[in-house]
Amino acid sequence: MTLPQLPPPVEMNSETKRNIIDALKKIIEIFKTDGKLAPDASYKSVIHDPRELYRFIKAYRANTELAAEFVKDAAGNPVTAEDEPLVCGVTLLQIQQLLVKTCSRHYLEQENKEPPKMVTETVKKKVLFGLLTKSEKVERRVAGGFDERKVRDISKCMAYDWQLPLLPAYNMLNSAHLFELGENIHCLTTFETIRDFIQLDQPTIKKAKQTVGEDFPYFLARPAALTGVGVWNNDMYQFYRRVLGDSAFDFFARDKHFFNVCAELDKPLIEIYGEVLSYIADENLQEILRLNIDKADVLVQAMRASFGPAIKPALSNPAFAKDMLRKVVESLQHVSQEKAQLLQSAMITCKALAPQVAQWVERQKSVA
Repeated sequence: MTLPQLPPPVEMNSETKRNIIDALKKIIEIFKTDGKLAPDASYKSVIHDPRELYRFIKAYRANTELAAEFVKDAAGNPVTAEDEPLVCGVTLLQIQQLLVKTCSRHYLEQENKEPPKMVTETVKKKVLFGLLTKSEKVERRVAGGFDERKVRDISKCMAYDWQLPLLPAYNMLNSAHLFELGENIHCLTTFETIRDFIQLDQPTIKKAKQTVGEDFPYFLARPAALTGVGVWNNDMYQFYRRVLGDSAFDFFARDKHFFNVCAELDKPLIEIYGEVLSYIADENLQEILRLNIDKADVLVQAMRASFGPAIKPALSNPAFAKDMLRKVVESLQHVSQEKAQLLQSAMITCKALAPQVAQWVERQKSVA
């Protein structure tokens, strides 16, 4: 599983910033003339409106040739690779990071700004030609502030154009969420993952972080799995993570009832099921549990080898237990063979059954 990585921090002097801004203004005008941006687009609207900046970046990527005059390396050659240094010493990715971060900060400041309010102050005025001082109360209108820490914590993790549409969702994170996320905000890459993360309370997140350690950023692709982690101690977490690999994130997102069933399984049996535990329906698991460990092992091996891509939609469907799996389990229950012979028998049965399983899966799609 690959995580988005923030580019190195942008460091540039005022002259470099000025040159980049001047080039951006010219590129925007070129794009407007060519019909790639709205006629009223400007540097200010692009840098202040996430939607405008998103449109500009998309337009730039699709029409890099229009900006070739301003995007060159030290040798004067046009640059298209996002990680290649420009003549100014920074990369296109770092320029994008600067723009996205600046735009995000402006958006968040505006969204979190409190309304103006009137404050009452006591002022002293001199009267009688300055011989006496008189105190009186006056009202003054002051602009509303904003949550500086929230703005800073979110904007520092903004670097990519795909984050811009997510800004309204990022803004829904509260201070506790931001504290637990730290510098991993950019690992929440969809509206759905942000929504699911917001549903978690701080104690749940904190406890899960202590258990998963360095795996925490990977769980942000499935935040609901952090709740599931809390069911298990550190030893069992590490065991499932090793046995299931990246499927462990789907496994920990399952419901507590399924975990109760898994809690009754011995470790050797868990290793037999492996990634199957991340999707198998409880009804199908209960059918296979009717077999002893050797027969369960050969059946799972045979289904993996024979059913191909149909194994997941079949075993994740509760109806598969009654429609097809039960007959296979019962046929194995009454067989007395050595394990090698059992595996051969299970392979023959499952390979013969594979076309019917594939057809069954297709029928279920139409029913759904």
